[in-house]
Amino acid sequence: MEPNYQWHEGSDAQSLAENLAGELVIKIGDAISERGLAVLALSGGSTPKPLFKALAEHDIEWSKVIITLVDERWVAPSHELSNAAFMHRFLLDALPDTVRFVPLYQAAESVQESLSSVLGNYCHVTRSTMDQPRPFDIVILGMGEDGHTASFFPDADNIAQLVDPLSDEFLMCCSSPSTQVPRVTWSLPQLLTAPFLALHFTGESKRAVFERACGDSDATTLPIRSAIFQTRVPLNVYYAA
Repeated sequence: MEPNYQWHEGSDAQSLAENLAGELVIKIGDAISERGLAVLALSGGSTPKPLFKALAEHDIEWSKVIITLVDERWVAPSHELSNAAFMHRFLLDALPDTVRFVPLYQAAESVQESLSSVLGNYCHVTRSTMDQPRPFDIVILGMGEDGHTASFFPDADNIAQLVDPLSDEFLMCCSSPSTQVPRVTWSLPQLLTAPFLALHFTGESKRAVFERACGDSDATTLPIRSAIFQTRVPLNVYYAA
């Protein structure tokens, strides 16, 4: 199988973020026109901060937008490691109150037991069913130096299941030595429901990781390959040095 991606390079991180934000505005508008609302799955981390700032400056029908996370640490929203807290700080607090946010954390006895509540909440907000959750319209992935994306970590005990394109799961959990706490993540098949799938990263070291990932399709060693070597939707790679 050949890598399935389209390369978009910016002159610097700021112009890259502005270019991607402009593309998202178009995709959000298209989704609202065609399906009545737009569902976005976004990633945390330092890279998307300028993207979120640029996106918040655009005139969008936010009342018809639903935002969720690609993945989340299983910690309360008040915790410093919470991606939900990050999303509020760098995006949601700058948007009108009419935008809807679906977190991936729900209090439960265990992270595994929380998944049904999280999925149920997502399906309620998106007016879909738990056996057929609403597809995403836009997914923005990140990538770590270890080649992980979402919460698909190469040292996770269940990495083979996490990167399985034929998985029948919608939400999954994982723990690994490299993660401080358990995590919740949308499954690979659910992430690939989005007609616009993007990978946003900066820096030459991560470019080297990406180029290495393109040389082999084994996603258990470099999980970003699960998004590169798939045929459902092209991966739009947004990069700046």
